[in-house]
Amino acid sequence: MCYNIERVKITKIQIEDTMRIKTYSTFDVAKMLDIVPGTVANWVDSGKLKAFATLGGHRRVSHEDLLVFLNENSMPVPKDLLSASGKKKILVVEDDEKFLKLVIKAFKTLKEYTVFTATDGFQAGQLVEEHKPDLVVLDIMLPDINGFKVCELIKAKNKNTKVIAVTGYDSEDIKKKIVDAGADVYLMKPFQFKTLFEYVDKFLGAKAKR
Repeated sequence: MCYNIERVKITKIQIEDTMRIKTYSTFDVAKMLDIVPGTVANWVDSGKLKAFATLGGHRRVSHEDLLVFLNENSMPVPKDLLSASGKKKILVVEDDEKFLKLVIKAFKTLKEYTVFTATDGFQAGQLVEEHKPDLVVLDIMLPDINGFKVCELIKAKNKNTKVIAVTGYDSEDIKKKIVDAGADVYLMKPFQFKTLFEYVDKFLGAKAKR
């Protein structure tokens, strides 16, 4: 009897947790991304987009899993999707594909925040304008607009947006230029993600669960 009571308690907790998670149908996802529902269904069937089935057999995609999918595939994130979580927003600007994937994987542990990405300065400027991130992790050496100019633009839009500048080319001149451009902190690659997370928590006033 005790064993059955315990099973009921666990099941109830799991149901409550599921109810708190914002989810979307394949039609919801298709509408947000302006694509046909069949494309979303194919992503799910192939395992590219993580989803689960309801008791009625309908496929649902969680808010967090959809964000991860879009970031991993360098797809634009709809404004409504970012604002829906109510969480503070982090923009990661990085043109190195391998390093960006590592960052995305590491940032999956940041449950308190919504994370999205850009691969060049022009795209970063658009996303800053559209989504108004609370914090930007900014690679200085970008293929188009350099990171110094991007940092200036970010701070011009909102001086309260925190900027963590990162680079693989360390020098006192670079450090001075990025700090003068408005960066709040400067990290040299390679760095431990633990250090990055500590600055994220410090600037955004939360303690990420890891």
